[in-house]
Amino acid sequence: MTCPKCNKPIEPDSKFCRYCGTATAPAPMSTRTPTPAAPQSSSQAPTTPGPNDAPNVYRDPALEKEVWTGRPAWRASYGAWFVWAVLSLGALYGVQRAQGGEGLRTASWVLIGAGAAFVLVRQAMTTLGQEYRLTTQRLFIHRGILSRVMDQMELVRVDDVRMRQGIIDRLVNTGDIELIGSDKTDEAVWLESIANPADVLEALRRNVRAVRGKGTLFVENV
Repeated sequence: MTCPKCNKPIEPDSKFCRYCGTATAPAPMSTRTPTPAAPQSSSQAPTTPGPNDAPNVYRDPALEKEVWTGRPAWRASYGAWFVWAVLSLGALYGVQRAQGGEGLRTASWVLIGAGAAFVLVRQAMTTLGQEYRLTTQRLFIHRGILSRVMDQMELVRVDDVRMRQGIIDRLVNTGDIELIGSDKTDEAVWLESIANPADVLEALRRNVRAVRGKGTLFVENV
């Protein structure tokens, strides 16, 4: 590029001649239209934590929730009362047929009353001496009336749950539930003579599956 006045060579991008100071012709502007930047989204979807990152009642001890509490049902002793009634009627019939004296009749009534007291005390000790509590993570078993012992079983250790019912149990809707697990203290735990055993069995099964399906990890004997 040369100066239009003094014809001396100058740099192509010079606006003035460095020799005479004459203004040079302005460089033509580019006709290329700049590409507009891609619009950015004004909103961004929040990151949703995964199921293992969210607080969970099956993993977090602080969120452990009670599901069910119960004891051996009083009506589970109907079978024992039925046997007591049959024996009592048999004893009274035998005394009547033997035409025993007043002493024999009194003795029979004493035996009948003692049998009723035995059945009642036995059932009271069974009912009041055991209490069961199920949470979303553990099963608690309280034993005793005056002095108490508490055992607990982690639901993640339960391998199988099954129910047992006899004829009287089916009539009065009671039964026993067995939990088979890997706990060294209690490999098999029994919930005895509980009411509505099918509902309790379903609650146990549902919570055991939930605990074992949440990736809970136990490390022992390290």
